[in-house]
Amino acid sequence: MGKLHVLISLACLLAATAFASPAAAPEVMPQGTVDFEAVKAMAAKLAAEPYREPAVIQGDLRKLSYDQYRALRSRPDTALWRDGNSLFHVEFFPAGFIYDRPVQIDVVDKGASTPVAISPDQFDFSDTGLKQPPKDLALAGFRITYPINRPDKFDEVISFLGASYFRAIGRGQVYGASARGLAINTGIGEPEQFPIFRQFWLVKPADGANEVTVWALLDAPDATGAFAFVIRPGGRTVVDTHAFLYMRNDVKLLAIAPLTSMFFAGKMSPPRDDYRPEIHDSDGLYIATGSGERIWRPLSNPSGLAISSFTDTNPRGFGLMQRDRDFEHYQDSGAQLQARPSLWVEPEPNWGDGEVRLVEIPSPAETNDNIVALWVSRWPARKGETKEYKYRLSALDDEAALSPLARVVSTRSGVVPAADGQRRYVVEFAGSALDALAAEQPVSADVSLSSGKLLRTHVERVGTPGRWRVVIDFQPDGRKSVDLRASLALRGQKLTETWAMVWRP
Repeated sequence: MGKLHVLISLACLLAATAFASPAAAPEVMPQGTVDFEAVKAMAAKLAAEPYREPAVIQGDLRKLSYDQYRALRSRPDTALWRDGNSLFHVEFFPAGFIYDRPVQIDVVDKGASTPVAISPDQFDFSDTGLKQPPKDLALAGFRITYPINRPDKFDEVISFLGASYFRAIGRGQVYGASARGLAINTGIGEPEQFPIFRQFWLVKPADGANEVTVWALLDAPDATGAFAFVIRPGGRTVVDTHAFLYMRNDVKLLAIAPLTSMFFAGKMSPPRDDYRPEIHDSDGLYIATGSGERIWRPLSNPSGLAISSFTDTNPRGFGLMQRDRDFEHYQDSGAQLQARPSLWVEPEPNWGDGEVRLVEIPSPAETNDNIVALWVSRWPARKGETKEYKYRLSALDDEAALSPLARVVSTRSGVVPAADGQRRYVVEFAGSALDALAAEQPVSADVSLSSGKLLRTHVERVGTPGRWRVVIDFQPDGRKSVDLRASLALRGQKLTETWAMVWRP
């Protein structure tokens, strides 16, 4: 089953259930002929009705621990579409553990929709600690397998499980960061809503097809949605997403294409009693702005809630990246952190004015997903409105192909020795045009600060050719936070992406 998604924190999990009520769930899409227009119609109809929390399962499966639920396995020989020549098989997750809200899953074959048939015989309960398999099962989600790594083996490429979360991986990758269909009121001090996928439709692909389509109906107290996902596994697994959102109420913060990840410790973290130098699923937020600038913002595990905003018009892309691929920097042979995917969002077409927002939540453990990146439109979401978004989500490990410029490869920080109150950042860039530059070339640094005083900068080539370092010393202004930016240039020509960081007292 691999790594299970765990909500950002216990507080978030409680927030996700704060809207519970004994009311029954709304009726699911009737069986019969169905297409995506019908899913959109159902979402629009649902938005016109009061929100009703879905029922919660009872019984032994709900009492399972994390490890027990993780040990509950689907039997591959019972997978959907295993008979025939389909390149896609589907295995299912029973409702249990924290995934205690059943979802309806249907199969669409030549336009006809029928519910998935499920029985205890499709699962291996031997390592769950249950005395006997439950008689009745409900479904919480599913995973799709595909011969992505070997032609004779079906490996997991995407899973949908929990609220509106889904995870995708490309060839040679292991699960890490997650995507969500929608997030509402994330990090603004209001009760956060965790929209849920109530129903899925798995559209049967043709034999030999290299893509599969999934439709989903989303519901939340303040919004509903219809989603179409076209999934193409490969070196980069691509999920083309088309979403129609229907506002049930005014929404203070409507988060589009939200991404969630874990950052516990990195190069700037204080010493820990741990043999692993770094622990994270992602190490930076990467942005390609509408004007063509590339920005790299290293992630952190802050002491308090931290929110950073990057205002933009028609962004070309943003994502949570696992840039460092060196096993030596992680030393975790079990978790394989160096193989976690980077998740990259490319809007299609223009999304207009808004901001990429980064939310960093303090976490005492690596089990919490404490990083969120999302897009927020400048224009508020009002009751009765319909909003349409299209974007491509890619799970990749070839992030260098996204930019022609040299990239940030490390960020370190500390005090300036023997200088009271002065701070230092050491940022290293590598690749692209830097590879061919001799150490004598007059490479310069363009550095800016939002507050405080820039004291000195120093640029030098270090180590192997192509790796350049800028040392930035500055004096903070009391307890004010400092936004820093830096890039390298040669005779006025920019050589690197922009490094962006916030120093907080």
